[in-house]
Amino acid sequence: MNPLGTKGFRPALVNERHREWVDALPSLLIRHGGTKVEFDKGNVFPYAYRHTYAQRHADAGVPVDVLRELLDHDSMDTTRIYYRVGAQRQRDAVDKVTHHQFDRSGKHIWRQAQALLDAEHARRAVGQVAVPYGTCNEPTNVQAGGGACPFRFRCVGCDHFRTDVSYLPDLAAYLHDLLRDRERVLAATDLDKWAKTEALPSQEEIRRIKDLIHRVKQHLDELTDDERAEIEQAATAVRRTRQLATLGMPRVRAAHPDLRLERA
Repeated sequence: MNPLGTKGFRPALVNERHREWVDALPSLLIRHGGTKVEFDKGNVFPYAYRHTYAQRHADAGVPVDVLRELLDHDSMDTTRIYYRVGAQRQRDAVDKVTHHQFDRSGKHIWRQAQALLDAEHARRAVGQVAVPYGTCNEPTNVQAGGGACPFRFRCVGCDHFRTDVSYLPDLAAYLHDLLRDRERVLAATDLDKWAKTEALPSQEEIRRIKDLIHRVKQHLDELTDDERAEIEQAATAVRRTRQLATLGMPRVRAAHPDLRLERA
């Protein structure tokens, strides 16, 4: 009835053929915790692919305005649905990354996530505050919501600082900023010696950040491929929720002025 392929398929026909194909597939297994469970084939239908496509893009950090164009949504609010993480999913992600938490020296702090009860989650949420690449439990800073560190946000030199694998991209970006700022200040010719000393990121801080990144990566290398995949998924979910929670958070250090000479 359509030898030239010029007529469109009826949606009902597509759904029927798709259902026949899905039902003929072997059991669909997904990883749940440390085991594999069977996925209900009734949840596999054409429109579900659109949701999967959207959620994977959102999890990967695609900007909401770009995803809106890809999905051809009329309203931005519709697209934002995919950027919301439910409380249980967020808790599961936090539990996973809690297994892989480190102190300022890169020492792995092991905790049994199963032992984190609701009261423990609430206590941790109240007793600590987010800093640019980890968390802080210094009482003064916690009380001020993260905006009153008595040590000027020298986190890698403070025992109140904790970080985990979800902050690895932030640590790498901060290291890049330190190296860039150091080269910029060293190249400046119109600064007094004391001003250059004050503005210059210390080699010790740079060394600490490098060592911390190395230890976190070394820890990840010791995991199996499946464990790393689970941790990456959990870290992505934690980072996505953290983007909204940390808007307006103070910088680690005051922004340095651009000291490069203007060129024609």
